[in-house]
Amino acid sequence: MLLLDDIGGEVRRGLGHSAEQGSVTYRTVVLAEPHPIFTECLLNMLGIKREYTPVLDCAGLEQLLSAAPDREDTLLVLNLDATSSRGSAALTDVRKSYKHARLVLICDHCDDGLAHYALGNGADWVIYKTQSVSELRSISKRIKSGISDEYIVVESEEVLERSGLYSKLANLTPKQMTILRYLRDGLLNKQIAYELGLTEATVKHHISLILKKLNCYRRTQAVAIANRMM
Repeated sequence: MLLLDDIGGEVRRGLGHSAEQGSVTYRTVVLAEPHPIFTECLLNMLGIKREYTPVLDCAGLEQLLSAAPDREDTLLVLNLDATSSRGSAALTDVRKSYKHARLVLICDHCDDGLAHYALGNGADWVIYKTQSVSELRSISKRIKSGISDEYIVVESEEVLERSGLYSKLANLTPKQMTILRYLRDGLLNKQIAYELGLTEATVKHHISLILKKLNCYRRTQAVAIANRMM
């Protein structure tokens, strides 16, 4: 849901929960975040103690998708770095499995394009690890109250472009994401075929689909997108 703000061409993205909404008691927390120190700090800010609330640490996306019941008092914490080859498509995967649970997306670095895409595609809150302690505390308060992210994304040309690229990358299959990473790393078709146990013809077919989905005419353009976004 989009909450439109007429001033400055800004868009507030979120689910529009009322500010008067009371505190939420999360009965289950599911973590797919590769840095345990950060997750423990986040749990501390949220006032969640492992001895009282089930906290499930998932090794990756697949485990997260079936780890907990789909309820509004289930809190999911997802870092895209924990999704292997899914990338931004992980948000779609999560929302297919969890239609009611609340989702926090963790980003290692500030990326307004990713925030713009994520808040429009299933995330309730976006947290940058580079944010100040006061900013993290402010977001933690919103998470505890159940109020969806009020992060204001100024829809600049650069932000919209990056958001659009994340949307295109989300259309790639896991195998296609893996092949795109191999292309980024400079592997030839026959090398990619060897790594994945495929024929060169199959690899060429996947590359053609990648170019089509990314709206590219040459593989060098796809590699440029991979270098920029992955």
